[in-house]
Amino acid sequence: MTTKEKPLGMRIGENVFCIGYLMFALIAGIIFITRTATTGNLFFRICAVMTLLLGGGDAFHLIPRIIYNFRGEPSGKELQQKRDFWLGLGNLISSITMTVFYIFFFAALSVKHGKYDISSVMPEKFTLYLILNALAIIRIILCMFPQNHWFSKDQETRWNLYRNIPFVIMGVITILYLIIWYKELLLAALVTVSFVCYMIVVLGARKKPMLGMMMIPKTICYIWMIALFL
Repeated sequence: MTTKEKPLGMRIGENVFCIGYLMFALIAGIIFITRTATTGNLFFRICAVMTLLLGGGDAFHLIPRIIYNFRGEPSGKELQQKRDFWLGLGNLISSITMTVFYIFFFAALSVKHGKYDISSVMPEKFTLYLILNALAIIRIILCMFPQNHWFSKDQETRWNLYRNIPFVIMGVITILYLIIWYKELLLAALVTVSFVCYMIVVLGARKKPMLGMMMIPKTICYIWMIALFL
């Protein structure tokens, strides 16, 4: 059996990848928690929150996707609306958690390189950290606007762009931070590729659904980033 959108083989492959990613995020989060418990290290504590936040947020849209891939395309308008609601809600939640992820990512880098004041629990680049937080708040507020049409397939491309402008700025700041201050070139490359793939999906997947496949290299970049922190 095939759905109207994807053949069976593609659905199975997508499910295997999504389940593997969620399992990796869960196991990595548990490892960070274990290291926190044994060492009390702030770095592992931040990485645990960062990893579980990323995987937990993505689970909200990946688990419904996995379920619908197993079941096939729902028949009937009511069932399709129900599917669109759960997938849309998952995308909204993951958009928020992915934004907050980069706040913890910045903090983890600061701890990793000893640029963190434990007494005040703030990164050395405090002004930059405030800017990132402000951009994150703006992005989250923009995500909440009803014009995003999260619960419908007919999402407005304009609002896809609006809500992602502050997110892209966060990405650019993070990439420059990685290159200029910490010389973390591999992490910088992974963040760059993940943002490029994400924006391709945001701007083009509505007209060309196959571009949604770019979420796979994006997700691989996140797995690689977490693996480097491990």
